[in-house]
Amino acid sequence: MAASAAAPAPPHPHALILPYPAQGHVIPFLELAHRFLDRGFHVTFVNTEFTHGRVMNAADADAGATSWTGPSSAAAGGGARLRLVAVADGIEDAGDHENLVLLNAAMPEAIPPQLEPLLDGTGEGLGKVTCVVVDVAMSFALDVVKRRGITSVALWPASAAVLSAMVNAKKLIRDGVIDDDGAPLNLVNNSFHLTGSKTPMDATFLAWNYMGNRDAERLVFHYLATIARTAATKADYLLCNTFADIEPAIFTDSTSTIIPIGPLRTWQRPTRHAPIGHFWHTDDVACMSFLDAQPIGSVVYVAFGSISIMTAEQVQELALGLQASGRPFLWVVRPEQAGKLPVGFMDDVDEPKKGKVVGWAPQEQVLGHSSVGCFVTHCGWNSTLEGIRNGLPMLCWPYFLDQVTNQTYICDIWKVGLRVAPAEGGVLVTKSRIMELLDGLMEDEGVKERVLKLKETAESNMSEEGASLKNLNILMESFKSKTF
Repeated sequence: MAASAAAPAPPHPHALILPYPAQGHVIPFLELAHRFLDRGFHVTFVNTEFTHGRVMNAADADAGATSWTGPSSAAAGGGARLRLVAVADGIEDAGDHENLVLLNAAMPEAIPPQLEPLLDGTGEGLGKVTCVVVDVAMSFALDVVKRRGITSVALWPASAAVLSAMVNAKKLIRDGVIDDDGAPLNLVNNSFHLTGSKTPMDATFLAWNYMGNRDAERLVFHYLATIARTAATKADYLLCNTFADIEPAIFTDSTSTIIPIGPLRTWQRPTRHAPIGHFWHTDDVACMSFLDAQPIGSVVYVAFGSISIMTAEQVQELALGLQASGRPFLWVVRPEQAGKLPVGFMDDVDEPKKGKVVGWAPQEQVLGHSSVGCFVTHCGWNSTLEGIRNGLPMLCWPYFLDQVTNQTYICDIWKVGLRVAPAEGGVLVTKSRIMELLDGLMEDEGVKERVLKLKETAESNMSEEGASLKNLNILMESFKSKTF
């Protein structure tokens, strides 16, 4: 008697993940991709061609290999189950692919048609997609997903406070809190209330009002309100890279539909050189060997993210302040900023091995090193969460937008850091002021105690019984159940 044919294997759950093409978005989204891989998913990770090239080049340089090349690649850390795909962003090859205004205008037309074959599993790939995670800033892609009846998630990789204000923009206008262009109207003690909420929210949570240019602020407001409204109405779930304990004003509000799944970027991957989304090569050896030689808790780590707009005069004051502080420091200075350093500075500080300047750093490894004692930061959300995750006091030096919001959290609400400059900006922070701030922060035992408590809470949320990880696992199991 002939044996009966074996039943076909059930399809694997397959997630397509689409981040906005910016450093602070790609990194947490790629970490989320690894979380999906951990739960048995196949993952297609979609970057724009320009961003894909940057991520692959940085990963190749860090790994000392050239295995991740071309527009579509299987990546280490996920094997054949993680596919890194590039799509055109709609800007001509010779155009400015870092101009966010051009990108935001071009991508909604250019990208959705390129997603269709990926979603349908036609051609080379991992098969038909069963769930989709898009960046809130890429919510234009949700229409093509909904037409196929695929479960969709929109993820905001910054604070829930800012996301909530964006989603509720129309209500804020109706209630007279802001005008039709987002400018504040009726603030009480520099705060406002969301409709139905009893908890006051600081004016800095209206993050679009912190660009220093009213015309730009108006454009950003309408852009943010539009993408948030689209995400909230068209995605099946609205997620945020945060945890409820640090944003109680949002998560004690019974009307909030935001689900916290953070902090992401808190796990060490078993494959050292799995791509983690850096746009530039990280100088791991130089950073870690310098840190290894320093006393515990002594090092000042200085990093202002992927966009730095500090004047030459301010760079020089910061350099002299760090040098005169007598504290060892590790400072990330992008190549375009290096020419602003004082003449001979790098040689002067490197001679006694008291300072190190690098072009880019493996920040999560640096912040987790026992020799680091404080973090001088631009207050990007990823950096803010990483500072908390590693229990480090923070010296806040924001430039714009939600960085100002995050400074309010760090200095006024959580009380785990100090402001470098007044909120209105435009003030030169002198060498002596920098020294004074570093001394005050690193000698403040109250700040250290509070940030260590936040660290414990962050770790608890992403433990197996933690609230954020439970939220994420429940969602992924729900996606799996819809696959079969």
